[in-house]
Amino acid sequence: MATVHILTQYVWPDAAPTGLYAEQLAARLEQDGRDVRLVGGRGGYRELQRKRPVARITHLNHYRGSRGNLRQSFTEYASVTRAFCDYIGRFVRHDDVVVVTSAPPNTVTLAQAIRRRGARSIYWLQDYYPELVRGLYEYPVPLRAVFRRFWDHHLGRWDRIVKIGSNLGGPTRNAVVIRNWPTMSFDRPTAPEPRTALYSGNLGYGHDIELLVHACGKLRTAGYRVTMRSDGRGAWQLPAWLQPMPLENDPAKLRDDLLRHEVHLVAANPKITQAIFPSKIWNTFAARRKLVCTGFAGPMIEELEISKLAPFDRHLEQWTDLIATAQNSGQPNRVERIEPALA
Repeated sequence: MATVHILTQYVWPDAAPTGLYAEQLAARLEQDGRDVRLVGGRGGYRELQRKRPVARITHLNHYRGSRGNLRQSFTEYASVTRAFCDYIGRFVRHDDVVVVTSAPPNTVTLAQAIRRRGARSIYWLQDYYPELVRGLYEYPVPLRAVFRRFWDHHLGRWDRIVKIGSNLGGPTRNAVVIRNWPTMSFDRPTAPEPRTALYSGNLGYGHDIELLVHACGKLRTAGYRVTMRSDGRGAWQLPAWLQPMPLENDPAKLRDDLLRHEVHLVAANPKITQAIFPSKIWNTFAARRKLVCTGFAGPMIEELEISKLAPFDRHLEQWTDLIATAQNSGQPNRVERIEPALA
């Protein structure tokens, strides 16, 4: 039986958002009877207590930097990517399928290593880095164009790119949109506490903190109690009245926290509309809570409106269908033109 290898920087027991989605895809494939390996590093992003998701999990050795230190982070990115390349050379076989997430970003260069093994390659584009880096430094337009050409050249080498939103940049020739889904179930949503609002998650390079603080201020003036649970560089920039609390590391408590609040806040950056699409909106939709978005502009607003109508209970099924098609393909390196939308 051909193996599906899913590679991402952080995997269980860590709970980075990209890693959570990777493990939930791996669990679904394992339930369907496929041979699956979930492969990641040994670094840490965020703790979340939960059971082992699949039988076969491989943690690779690599340099581990300090989160928040850019130099050390980039060194870790390079080290993780080298570890992935070594894994591909040692364990990937002809007709296998290799799914690689955009964490770390250097993995965009791995398509050729997968191709040399005669396997199918799928790149899971959660973040489009030529635009995301603008949240760190608004670099000159000519340099931005060079970076986009470099990135798009490497994206074009993959058999498939799966974008989590239609607003993400990158080529369309080999791309398809399969949106994310709720990472937890809300079988019986309860009534929230009135006049409560919650931001829960990372505040990083893709978020405009000033716009988020302004929205929180308006809610506060309207009588809402605003709870801020966040980490990341943006959390350091919050005013005293919005000082963040620790993120919940117990899934049951996180679910209760989401259900307890009437309004969920989601932040973006209007300057970088092709970089990301916040995955936390899917838990908000599933919990049937009100959504307040800040920093959404242009294609992000269009994607938000599509997402409100998207059948998120089918998105994992779309993934399994895509992988089944890749496994059944007699020509692993052939790319057919497809439209960049499934939902």
